[in-house]
Amino acid sequence: MKPRTKIAAGLMSVAVCFASMSIGQRAVAGHSAPDGGAEAVRSWNQIATNAIVVTGANAPAASGVLLAIVQLGVYDAVVAIRGRYQPYATSVAAPKHASVDAAVAQSAHDVLVALVPAQAAALDAQLASTLARIPDGEAKATGVQTGKRAAAGILANRAGDGRFAPIVYVFPSPQPGAYQPTPPAFSLTPLVPWVAHVRPFALESPSQFRPAPPPSLGSLQWSLGYHITRLYGRVDSVLRNAEQSEIAIFWTENTAQQWNRNIAAQAERSGLSGLETARLLAFTNTAMADAWIGCWDAKYHYNFWRPVTAIQQGDSDRRADTRGDPGWLPFRTTPNHPEYPGAHACVSTAASHALAHYFRRDRTNFPMDGIVDGVRYVHEFERYSDAGEEARVARIFGGMHYYFSNDAGERLGRRVVDRIIARGLFARSEQ
Repeated sequence: MKPRTKIAAGLMSVAVCFASMSIGQRAVAGHSAPDGGAEAVRSWNQIATNAIVVTGANAPAASGVLLAIVQLGVYDAVVAIRGRYQPYATSVAAPKHASVDAAVAQSAHDVLVALVPAQAAALDAQLASTLARIPDGEAKATGVQTGKRAAAGILANRAGDGRFAPIVYVFPSPQPGAYQPTPPAFSLTPLVPWVAHVRPFALESPSQFRPAPPPSLGSLQWSLGYHITRLYGRVDSVLRNAEQSEIAIFWTENTAQQWNRNIAAQAERSGLSGLETARLLAFTNTAMADAWIGCWDAKYHYNFWRPVTAIQQGDSDRRADTRGDPGWLPFRTTPNHPEYPGAHACVSTAASHALAHYFRRDRTNFPMDGIVDGVRYVHEFERYSDAGEEARVARIFGGMHYYFSNDAGERLGRRVVDRIIARGLFARSEQ
């Protein structure tokens, strides 16, 4: 990622230093020769993403929670047959000759029908199509039963976890520093506040890694963050160049959809088996889901104002060096949820950190695409951490976040992954 690393480094030299990723020795990793099921795992990951994100039209944070449930069910189904690793929710007894393809399809289908019941008919048809390609017999039958039991296990595990709770958000009283509705659709309700209250997958609570408060409006840190975003994130910025603008656009695809597609592609390029593909997608989606939950906890706890509000109302913070610009608008539309910490910083850091831990290295060849308004962009990364770094700096180029929000999100995302590893999730079985 040679040019984009230089771009990020150039901006951060003004005020921000992005820490390089340190790959620990206790890596959650694995690479093995293919043993069947990999195509089914990838295929049903795409089906799940389409059902949850595209057809289901769920917000990225909600999509992340739902996709983690699907992938954990798939992981438990494959582990039941292949062994080698600890299951997540339930231990299912299955013969080694059971069809992994059937187990994957059945588990993903059953979980998805429970999560997005309106799509049951389409999901039934996709399951029938998958099963029709598997020869009838005991292997297929036992694979189906294994998938059903794994799905039931993860659904029981996640029962009453707070998904879709009817939480009504009330905007704080208008005052300097307080989150307020943002343009262009000022009336939009803030996205999925219930995510802040969902029971995490690996953390003890949503607030376990809640960052310290954002900087006070009287601080130099606040002034610095204000001006960096004001200068680089303005819709007509003269400092942001064409490549930086493209970076901002690249990272505006639905986050859960973009990361899942690219993680699955990396698994295929790496020749991962069905077991390892299921494990990688379970690990990364768990990391992203808990990063979203922790991020949303902090966002709706601090209710900090977005740059488009702060910069237009700059005079209200009583700092002489943050004069308001009522005509300021961001390069990309500001998502309708509070500012701090940055969501992409939380989630893309978690995804990239998890990838590096899984493969036991940060340096890599990681081509990643983004599809925005029908246009496909491709970025080449030389480190997994470079992808996380670019996602963070993109939100400054887009005028959506301050650098200190990205710093807080980066720390949260890393801590989530480290917690998953410390708990021994997805670790090798002692048997």
